[in-house]
Amino acid sequence: MDLNQNYLTQLHQKLDTNIENLRPYAEDNQVPIVDKLTLDMIKQLIRMNHTKNILEIGTAIGYSSMQFSSVANDIHVTTIERNEDMIALARNYFHQYGYNEQIRLIEGNALETYQQVNDREYDMIFIDAAKAQSKKFFELYTPLLRKGGIVVTDNVLYHGFVSNIDIVRSRNVRQMVKKVQQYNQWLMEQSGYTTNFLNIDDGLAISIKGE
Repeated sequence: MDLNQNYLTQLHQKLDTNIENLRPYAEDNQVPIVDKLTLDMIKQLIRMNHTKNILEIGTAIGYSSMQFSSVANDIHVTTIERNEDMIALARNYFHQYGYNEQIRLIEGNALETYQQVNDREYDMIFIDAAKAQSKKFFELYTPLLRKGGIVVTDNVLYHGFVSNIDIVRSRNVRQMVKKVQQYNQWLMEQSGYTTNFLNIDDGLAISIKGE
């Protein structure tokens, strides 16, 4: 983490909620959760865009869905997770922190759960699951996004490898980096969306659906 990023992270620590107590657990157990500055940016987008209904692809332990819900009491999050251990932890935390009424957890593969979440229109879609499937998630679920709504894709710089794939030695990692690169390029080519990339934490893409 560079000095500027470290400074901003420390600055925002004063605003931490009780949910932030889950971050050390996630780090110790290698559970992928959204980085702090990225989280703050997304929460600001939620406020700016008057977001009420959010679809999250990739629940993990429920950290980000609770953080999104904490912005306002009338925000509702539908979140999808397929890992049974993560599902159990998330349900426990939703109960512990009092978010059962605001968060709906859908169990299953996100490529197979469309019929369980297509009962409403969403203001924001947050893609934070299997990086190789980001394009499929985008294509499958954006018909449920309202005009003017936003799609937020996390980890679009993939540990810094996307901008410098030559340093990657692992074949599997290299294939993953290429898929992220292809997804980023594909995003920029979508005529119905305006996409910007932010160089914070592990990279963030913000795509706005045309009116």
